[in-house]
Amino acid sequence: MAPDPALRARVSRVRRAWLLFACTAVVICILLPWLSRNYGMTWDEQARFQEGTRVVSFYRGALRASDFQHESRLYGLLFEVTANLVYQAFGGDLWMTRHRVNAAVGALGIVAAGLLAARVMTPLSGAAVMVLLLLSPRYVGDAMNNPKDIPFAAFCAVTLLAFSLMRGEFPFLSWTRAAVIGLALALPLNVRPGALLYLGYFGASVLVLLVRARAWSLRQLIPVAGRVLVAGAVMLVAGCAFWPWALQNPFVRPFLALRDVAAFPWNGTTLFNGQSILANRLPWSYLPTWMVITIPPVVLAGVLLSVAAAANDARHRRLWTAGLWGVAAFPVLLAIVTRATLYDGWRHLLFIYPPMVILAVAGWRFVLNQARFKAIRVVSVVLLAAGCVEPLLFVARNHPNEIVYFNAIVGGPRGAWGRFELDYWGNSLLQATAWTAALAERAGVPLCISGVPYSVVRGDAARFGSIYSEWPHRLAHHIEVVLARGDRESLAKLAARTDALHVITTADGAPLAYILPGPRMDTVRARITNALQAAPRQETPGS
Repeated sequence: MAPDPALRARVSRVRRAWLLFACTAVVICILLPWLSRNYGMTWDEQARFQEGTRVVSFYRGALRASDFQHESRLYGLLFEVTANLVYQAFGGDLWMTRHRVNAAVGALGIVAAGLLAARVMTPLSGAAVMVLLLLSPRYVGDAMNNPKDIPFAAFCAVTLLAFSLMRGEFPFLSWTRAAVIGLALALPLNVRPGALLYLGYFGASVLVLLVRARAWSLRQLIPVAGRVLVAGAVMLVAGCAFWPWALQNPFVRPFLALRDVAAFPWNGTTLFNGQSILANRLPWSYLPTWMVITIPPVVLAGVLLSVAAAANDARHRRLWTAGLWGVAAFPVLLAIVTRATLYDGWRHLLFIYPPMVILAVAGWRFVLNQARFKAIRVVSVVLLAAGCVEPLLFVARNHPNEIVYFNAIVGGPRGAWGRFELDYWGNSLLQATAWTAALAERAGVPLCISGVPYSVVRGDAARFGSIYSEWPHRLAHHIEVVLARGDRESLAKLAARTDALHVITTADGAPLAYILPGPRMDTVRARITNALQAAPRQETPGS
């Protein structure tokens, strides 16, 4: 019998969709590490590298688990050890190597989210999720040099993908799949104790499956409970492999760390809506406000539309949508209710963003599939395309400062200036040191550069042969770079400086970093003045 033409056409469409998915994934996995060379060090990257080095020393017998105290009690160091080993294996520039690994992990998170969407919906939906994550400036910006939040977000996406191994029929998962889910859960636990939330999600998912299947007899509950316990045990033991402090008691200490990290003892201030507010005394609106003004509107709209999608979807897909909503919303509600210590926007909750993007694609997919009239479908396509163009244009105009993305709701970075933190990571200091290095070459004299945080300035300056760095307190530097970070008054004073040699800005003019004369400027002032007069002043972002 000849194959059904309709079936052949459907199979062909599915194959083409998977091919598109694969091509998109490959492009992302190549593109992100390649772009990472344009990004500078971040605020505490030096300290994180040192902690990773200590873990390697621990496994070589040079340190004991009891030597890990203070902040190293609160976090696993899987990413740091991985980046350290890659650097030892391949050499090169330390920070650029770390950023390539960081970007590769960020790409892993994008692909994992795409695979989950492809399994729950369609391969085309999976490709759309990857594209929308790639068009999310803050996720991409963090993926380049954020050694904390991006690895955690990526591994949480891998964990959600592993959850899709569960089946709707009793006993829901085999012993092997339970172990695989446990290993997947161990990945984010090796970065942050917040991964224990996902152990709770796993238990809740199994409970829902039990209720749906009405499998509540003791004969059914015991094997299912055994599989859940296996997954939990694997998670706790393997999840402490790169966490020496927790490894001493893997069944207790991760929970102690989760308790302590929620009340992280940082009493600094953060800029929120024009006011400097203590990080442990934030208003309830802190997280919702930051999310609304820094997530592309196309994603926000899609998340809202996913509610309608859930109401009209098939039952199994409706459960996934409800689950993703829970994964995305619960941490936000928990942080608000517990008054968790937060700062630097909502980067600590970046792990909820891939599930949000999956929800957004589900919402837009529902609208496009349900539009009964051609005019409505055309309008929906135009709105979706316009929503994607907006963050794409921002990335094109502001690379490599994607981290300072603010949407039109707040008026872009310029509208957010003085009201919210812009470049809290210090990424723009690389552009400031690059500009100074070019100035030194034109002036024909090596320039000493300094600034705060000095670890970032020193690491960025090491990329260039025409400049060198020195500690600020030694007052030996010709040039001082200052990050535009602080309270509204401090930012206003920086903006009023008339002696600035150059300002690193966004495309819409929001200042990110200032290049100012240092204590020894007078010794090279004549050469610098001539060099500045010989070259036109650049006004492009990152200049």
